[in-house]
Amino acid sequence: MMVFAILFSVLTTLSEGMFHTSYEEEANATVEACNVVVDSLISNLQTDPQLLSDWAFAGLGRQDNPKRNAVYLVWKHSEYYPERQYSKLVLDVLVNDKPMFKDVVLESQVTDTMIDGIRDIRVDIYYSGSLLKQAYGIFHVIPTGENTAKIGIETHIKFGWFFRIFITRRVYSETIDWRLIRFIQNLKLTAEGNRPTDAYWDGIEPTFVYE
Repeated sequence: MMVFAILFSVLTTLSEGMFHTSYEEEANATVEACNVVVDSLISNLQTDPQLLSDWAFAGLGRQDNPKRNAVYLVWKHSEYYPERQYSKLVLDVLVNDKPMFKDVVLESQVTDTMIDGIRDIRVDIYYSGSLLKQAYGIFHVIPTGENTAKIGIETHIKFGWFFRIFITRRVYSETIDWRLIRFIQNLKLTAEGNRPTDAYWDGIEPTFVYE
């Protein structure tokens, strides 16, 4: 297993073609406030992902730096089946700012558990066409004090054959790692009563250290 990118306290490793990333932030907010934010995230993701661009995904879209746009997604619409916690998302995949795959379908299921005061929300991708070979992510909310809690994420992504050739370690860091960090920071800001926007991230460039 090779560690290849460290950004703040994010850690990404590559093992047998799968990228494993973990990152967490401590919020100056109660665990209840953090859980409300995570509930909103899940609800938006399942029913109307476009709403996430106004807060959870703020600043994560197209960037001025073309390296950040080597790969990114444009959400189009979704269908949700509450009896199974099952979602079907439709999106376009852009490579170097050009549509490479249109109307890609992602089928996913959410599992929400609470063990010893720690909330884990697992999202499994069951189908994604040629985009992903395997993918799942786990959010966690951990109380750390009376008015503080950690919000974190672990992602495990193995791309389909085309993207395994295209997405190198450096491309992954330049296009995905920093988005995961800002995503968690957006959740933290929201839990603390702030409203992250695209403007909040203007001019803030991530710095990478490779090993």
